[in-house]
Amino acid sequence: MTTLTSPFLVGLDVDGAGAHPAAVTSTGIAVTELVSAARLARTVRRAEHAGVTFATFADALLPAVAGSPASARLDAVTRAAFVSRTTTAIGLVPQVPTTYPEPFHVAAQLASLDIAASGRGGWLAGTTRTPETAAAYGRDDVADLAREARDVVQVVRDLWDSWEDDAVIRDVATGRYVDRDRLHHVDFVGESFAVKGPLITPRPPQGQLVVLAAAADVAPSVRAEPLVDVALVGGTDVATARAAARAATAAGTGGPDGAARAVLDLEVVLDAGDRTATARLAELDAATPSEARTGWGTGALRYTGDAPGLAGLLAELAASGDVAGVRLLPAVLDADLPVLSGDVLPALRAARLTAAPRAGTTLRETLGLPRPANRHETRPDAGTRARRAAPTAVATA
Repeated sequence: MTTLTSPFLVGLDVDGAGAHPAAVTSTGIAVTELVSAARLARTVRRAEHAGVTFATFADALLPAVAGSPASARLDAVTRAAFVSRTTTAIGLVPQVPTTYPEPFHVAAQLASLDIAASGRGGWLAGTTRTPETAAAYGRDDVADLAREARDVVQVVRDLWDSWEDDAVIRDVATGRYVDRDRLHHVDFVGESFAVKGPLITPRPPQGQLVVLAAAADVAPSVRAEPLVDVALVGGTDVATARAAARAATAAGTGGPDGAARAVLDLEVVLDAGDRTATARLAELDAATPSEARTGWGTGALRYTGDAPGLAGLLAELAASGDVAGVRLLPAVLDADLPVLSGDVLPALRAARLTAAPRAGTTLRETLGLPRPANRHETRPDAGTRARRAAPTAVATA
């Protein structure tokens, strides 16, 4: 048995019917059910009860197949905010692109999510590579996506720090809600945009949400400060995936503590019911429209097989020490999630490789990341007051 110094992280993408572009077709799910709040809540609760560390909510402005109702989805932040009230422990990480949305709005939305989730929020900072998306936003193409991502992540972090932790004073005697001396202007000027703070939302409970991004998607900060907490890596096989994880960790792109967590993206197709994984995948691939926009098969490692084999692969990755965890991308949620929750994750817990997140803990605490000090804070008791003053909300099951 392998004993780890920290639990192996297991993330799960819960978008739509599954990560494979033909997931909706294979299940025959109605569009109304595909975007149903009740279905989403059931899926994320099942993941939480199975001990999943965090859930990601994939998003894209353009449909996977133009004009197809099967491409329907709701905004990722909206979905994460909704399930923040039906869960108590799992981290909630919506994908929000860095390429065209307004950074000020991104910062405010994510800070609000973290407040609603009592400190369980994260941000999957994506990049948008298609000219069609630029046209949909009414913007010119961005030539340097990594530079743009760097500027957006930098200014969003700056905006989260534009309120000190105890800026909200609620002083009834003087009629003051905030101490304006504890609000700070950002005055950020990037290469394609400028932002002037402060934010309209108080500092998030975690201080800074956990930022996830694909390795190399975010250029290094010009201030020599880390911007990404968790680097997502892929690979054509286990050896290349582990090498990519080591490279991401060595790059020093980690968050405020300077230590990147490398998490492996892993596409999963499992034996389910009386169908083998190989047969299921062949059927899904055959049903995929040739014009589909999809991230499936574009860089993540893939596992196709039975539950014991996947549990063995995850145990191997955990024992290697190269990766901090995985983000599972199930081909079809209705088929693969029951096997993951009923067979794979219990086997990992039995081997003491994973640990379910605890209710009342923040996502930073679950990932072993410290709560960052506010860059504007100079008073010696900042840490104590930060824990006392952080906005909170109580989730309900």
